[in-house]
Order: sequence, then structure tokens, then C-alpha cells
Amino acid sequence: MRRSRRALPAAVAALALLVGCSAEGDSDGDGSAGTSPGGGPVTASTGPATSAPSRPAGSPSPSAGQVIASSALLQPEDLGGARLEPLPEGDNAHLRPTRPCAEPYPSDATRSAAVAMRAYVSPGQNETPRVVLQYVGLHPGHGGAAFAEIAAAVRRCPGGLGAGQHRWEVAETGVAGDESMLLRVSARFSYGDEDVVSTTPAVLARVGDHVTVVADLGWESASGAEPYVRDLAAKAVERLRAAE
Repeated sequence: MRRSRRALPAAVAALALLVGCSAEGDSDGDGSAGTSPGGGPVTASTGPATSAPSRPAGSPSPSAGQVIASSALLQPEDLGGARLEPLPEGDNAHLRPTRPCAEPYPSDATRSAAVAMRAYVSPGQNETPRVVLQYVGLHPGHGGAAFAEIAAAVRRCPGGLGAGQHRWEVAETGVAGDESMLLRVSARFSYGDEDVVSTTPAVLARVGDHVTVVADLGWESASGAEPYVRDLAAKAVERLRAAE
């Protein structure tokens, strides 16, 4: 059930200014326990598993000698004034990068640096806020192979809406450059006393040696917005191009 668009209580408005900080996690998984895909509370959830899994084999920690420049990421002017902050390890790990087959990629071993960030965006006083996720991985000399592996996995493992699952759909290609695709990532979970399906629109794209994922996680039981993600992904690609 989509939450009605009304003024948020002061406590929720304050929450939009706070973001947990931790290292980037690479394994397949979902958010922290007791939260919906959009970051709001979930009651008696029967949706995807919420424990943070271990890092998959062949997925090395980012090298201290390689970094993702902050200028390569979405900026506050792209996010209505909101700022990206590090996403807690394990949160929405199935999107960092997209991992529909829940298994390591050969290209994990070529990744020399990665960041996973989120921002709480409040578009207006009486409008529902949204949670934006951005992942960027650096694969020196192997960006094309990494993107191809991930894109192939999305087509190979469509998943479903059973317990602990996500359903993956390719909605469109070429949405933010030649090597990009718009995905719809859906999950079923209990919200209050209702069974709901929430869909996260996410754009997977490559810019040189960088692979990025930009997603709108929505809010509580509300799905994300595809037009917003399309626009944001185009800005993310331009930021990466300018930083190369």
C-alpha cells in the first residue's frame, strides 16, 4: 500500500538528515533487519532475508591505493540539496553491484576500489521522501568485461517474488549511454498487516573502467520512481565522465 503524501512528523524529518556510516559490502543480500527496501519500518516482515552475508569468494577488499573521487559521485545539486553518505555494510548489497544470481562475478577480482552511498531526498514538505543509492566500482582495464558479466546475470537470473527473493526485469537499454540498462527489482514483504510488492528502479551503467548503479529505493512501502532514476542516472554518468 503506498503511503499517503502528507506532511512528515518532525521525527521523520530529522531522520532524513541522518545516515549511518560504514564500509562498502560486496556480497549479495538485502537491507538491515526490520526495514523495507525504501528504509522505512516493516512490521512482521516475511520478505527477503535481512542478515548481512559474508563477502563472497574472489571479491577482494578495495585497494588503499585506489579511490573513487568524490567529484565522480552525485552531488547535492543533483539530489535537491541532499548529500551522499556511506551506506552501512550489507545494506541493499544485491544492488552493489546488481547481483541477481547471488554469486560472485569473475570480475570481482579485477575491482580495485568501490563505494556504496545513499542519500535521503525530501522533495517537498507534503511529498513523500525517497532514498537514493549509488554504487561505483573501479575495474582498471576491465570495465567492459565487468559490465558485460553483470548485464548477462540480470538476463540469466530473473528471480521471483518468493520469500528471500527478488524479481529482476530489464525494462530498457541505452537509458544513460550505450552501455546502460534500466532494471526493475521487486520484492514482496509484509508491511503492517498487508502483503505488498515494492519495486526499485535501478540503472546499471558503465563509464570507462567504472561500473555504477543508481537506484531509487522509495520510502517505506512505496516503490521508487523510474523517471527520477532515469534523470539521476544521466547526471551520474556525466559526473563519472568528467572525473575520468
